[in-house]
Amino acid sequence: MPDESTLTPAPAKPYYPVMSGLRAVAALLVFAKHFRPIDIPDWANQTARQFYLAMSIFFVLSGFVLATNYQQLAVGPGAAPWYAPARGGPPARPPGWWRRYFWRRVARVFPIYLLLNTTVLWRLYWPVPPGEWGHTLTLVFLSESLLRGFSNTLKYVGLPQAWSLTAEECFYFSLPLLLWLWQRRGWRGAAGFAAGALALGLGLTAVCQGRPALHGLFGSYYHLFSYTFFGRVLEFSLGVGLARWQAARAARPLVPSRPWRTVAGGLLLAAVLAALLGINSLDGAYEGLLDPRSVALNVVAFPLAFTLLLAGLLREHSWLRAVLGSRFMDEAGRRTYAFYLVHIGLLSIWWQHYFGFGRHIGWYLLLILLVSELIYRGMEEPARRWILRRVGA
Repeated sequence: MPDESTLTPAPAKPYYPVMSGLRAVAALLVFAKHFRPIDIPDWANQTARQFYLAMSIFFVLSGFVLATNYQQLAVGPGAAPWYAPARGGPPARPPGWWRRYFWRRVARVFPIYLLLNTTVLWRLYWPVPPGEWGHTLTLVFLSESLLRGFSNTLKYVGLPQAWSLTAEECFYFSLPLLLWLWQRRGWRGAAGFAAGALALGLGLTAVCQGRPALHGLFGSYYHLFSYTFFGRVLEFSLGVGLARWQAARAARPLVPSRPWRTVAGGLLLAAVLAALLGINSLDGAYEGLLDPRSVALNVVAFPLAFTLLLAGLLREHSWLRAVLGSRFMDEAGRRTYAFYLVHIGLLSIWWQHYFGFGRHIGWYLLLILLVSELIYRGMEEPARRWILRRVGA
């Protein structure tokens, strides 16, 4: 997932290294979900199969970091409690802020995505067979534009893991509306936003499912709740709510007492994982989780528990906060987006061709870390800065 922490519009805005460290942990969980040694014990294999939970970490963090960076444009400088409407009239917005916000999202997400995704599409579809140009160009367009994430049959075209970028982009575009509603109506406005997004997704799925001509567009409710912003809007909204909660407390010193939020959140996360292991739900390759209990644990229980843990890491002293906020973890988190996009692609195809599935996973992880570092330093950051200089954002 993109590391939004480097996009802070002004140096004075708060920065939380612990969030970057959590992003690094989530990336390693995603890697373990996709690549496991062939001789791993069964209990470890079953545990790693549940690490799709890491996507919830990314989504909540996206909500928190972006709202932290931009909420003052919509809600003012903490004039009201996190759950209440802002007092007074709307704050004055800097001219052209939406344009700068938009280009910062584009500069962060698209340069290396287009580079890496195009290489995979080239590997899969070139040369184009006679008579297949129309079909192939359609697939390429849907993949490059990220529209493929709305389809439960086409979402893996190109880099398969990039389905999550469709959900992220939907959140990026809707964040100003969510912040505005929170300014005007408090938590009720945020709840209305989440309910409206969910209702829209449910309605689109009810209309579109079972129609082959749509090629899987909103093709099932399982897909809706596993892969789309509309089914996972709670995770983003919880991150935004936590940002407002923290903004009202940022000037206060950390709580020196026992880290009860951190401990309680960690225990609840462990309980969710244990429950998922007990259910042992099938994870459909295209549909997502196929047990309603697993769906509820994934998109409701886990993000709620993770938000509680985040609140503890923000406000309480603990060894976990110290580790996740260390310089090493902070720097590792900045490379997460490159790591996420690289770990499945041409390198994984090459590795499995020469070494076989589930072989030498530790060496493969080291290779991905090295390549991610090179991409971050040589492509991701230079491209981002070049785009922002060109557009004046």
